[in-house]
Amino acid sequence: MAKHQFARFFSLDSPKAIKARGYGWLNAINYMAPHTMGGAGNLCGNASPACILLCLGWFSGQAGMVKGGGARGRNDARRSRIAKSKAFMHDRKAFMSNMVHGLEAAIRAAVRLSLKLCARGNGSTDVPWEAIKCERNNVEYPSVMMAFPEVQFVDYTKSLKRALRFAAGLMPANYHLTFSRSEINEADCLTVLAAGGNVAVVFGGAKPATWNGYRVIDGDKHDLRHLDPRGVVVGLSPKGHRAKRDKTGFVVR
Repeated sequence: MAKHQFARFFSLDSPKAIKARGYGWLNAINYMAPHTMGGAGNLCGNASPACILLCLGWFSGQAGMVKGGGARGRNDARRSRIAKSKAFMHDRKAFMSNMVHGLEAAIRAAVRLSLKLCARGNGSTDVPWEAIKCERNNVEYPSVMMAFPEVQFVDYTKSLKRALRFAAGLMPANYHLTFSRSEINEADCLTVLAAGGNVAVVFGGAKPATWNGYRVIDGDKHDLRHLDPRGVVVGLSPKGHRAKRDKTGFVVR
């Protein structure tokens, strides 16, 4: 039995997850404490200053419902995410055992609902899951993608290296990555788009038809990024009170 136990590893009923059901998918999302909020290391190595300041995984939804909305406040959602981050950093094998158990539970839920499963490991972090080993049925695999070939995995990342590896077809076939724009990486965004990858951009007003010459699609309809065409900009709306008031340049206005 794994040392660290979580009542429910993946969220299946967040607003984003619920939208996916209308497209025939069960969306399972793993939320952990972002950046250094977990107190056990940095789980968002390429985060920009504004990304840390506005993080959806800390300042929106259940995690954002703390008195004053500050970074140091605690509620059940934040405590759960902190516990996951500490488990990941301090007892990786037990953590991955829990993730495998969570994926198997999500598969069963998808079968009951007659849906396909799409899992997102980084709901609020930027962990290179393709490089994290795990065990399933006493067999070791290079990654959860390899252990669960029947599951579609998706993530957003601010790692240019990972985004370009995906664009070049060097990631597991069932793992889709979308590069995320920040206030400091616009040049990298254009590099990813030129390579055939996709870039998520947060727009403060109405989403434009194009951004830097690339077609913009509505990314708020669902979180199933593997369904997006290649070489497009995924337009998102700002979430959380901080993002809606952002003036750092993270949100394009």
